[in-house]
Amino acid sequence: MVDVVLHIGSGKTGTSTIQRVLRRNGDALREVGLLYPRTPGRARHTQLGLFVRPDDERVGHRDWLIGDYGDPEEFRRTFRRRLDREIARSGAEGVVFSDEGLFTAGERAIARTARFLSRLGGQVRLVVYLRRQDDHLVSRYQQVVKLGEVARLTTWLAGQDLARTYDYHRRLAAWGEIEPDAFAVRRFEGERMVGGSLVGDFLDAAGIPLREEQLTHTEARNESLGAEAIEVLRILNLHRVEHEGAEPGLFGNHEHVVRLREVDTGPVLTLPGPELDRFMAAWEDSNRRVAREHLGETGDLFGSGRKESGTTTEQRLDPARLDHYLTLLEVPEDRHDAIRRIAVREAAH
Repeated sequence: MVDVVLHIGSGKTGTSTIQRVLRRNGDALREVGLLYPRTPGRARHTQLGLFVRPDDERVGHRDWLIGDYGDPEEFRRTFRRRLDREIARSGAEGVVFSDEGLFTAGERAIARTARFLSRLGGQVRLVVYLRRQDDHLVSRYQQVVKLGEVARLTTWLAGQDLARTYDYHRRLAAWGEIEPDAFAVRRFEGERMVGGSLVGDFLDAAGIPLREEQLTHTEARNESLGAEAIEVLRILNLHRVEHEGAEPGLFGNHEHVVRLREVDTGPVLTLPGPELDRFMAAWEDSNRRVAREHLGETGDLFGSGRKESGTTTEQRLDPARLDHYLTLLEVPEDRHDAIRRIAVREAAH
């Protein structure tokens, strides 16, 4: 019987930082009887999220489509066998899992997660971080463009199932159905974190008996890109889709993102203030219920206000600026003309 800490996200709340710290500090975790297994993934436990999804959901999921997992039935059997073996060999008293993709899982996947956890037999602690919805929204759009999205922010937003992601009370109620022994709900706000540190706060939320100074890790870098850089990536995504046969949303731009982070690309893309206010108003009741039921507080869930400085609502790249980015990103010259035509077309809309 092993206890489980299950970190379900949500996405864009420092999950990559948490996962890197857990991966790099296996020895320290083992000293306190914990295992951060490699079977589900070296850092993010993507395969756990895929394992608990029913086959009809799994095979259409982005994580499945970009992976090379073979036959779904064989994947499920192999995953379970390898994970059981890894846990048994470790001798650990507890296991820590982390996959932000689980946050928006459907009812069937949550029920399958409950059955998976019951097999392990110990106590279960759920950990989730919540980020102010309007702040999360614009950060999430950046992420999907980095992963191959081709739509503009407003078009992309119109096609999203917002309640599935941003009705936090509904999401937490769905996960509460597994009846965890502890449910740690934290706000992704620096001033609310233990010691002002995400890592320290996660250790506290997860009940891991280690201090941050006992762990090896590097500070997370701000990965936000300016609106101009995001539009450059979107144009490059369009080129890959229109000229190279790539599927929107099913490829990455890691090398480009690394280079773009090194230069100033201007203010961050967002939506007009009135639109963001309406967006937040839609979740006001849900947020208050989360504050009351999970944190024992009355009033607003989030203390921080909407970000207004260093932002822009203009999603446009001046075609005259394109060559600067083609050089910075070392894009092969034989692609330049086609990319320029796309940049001119997109700037005209």
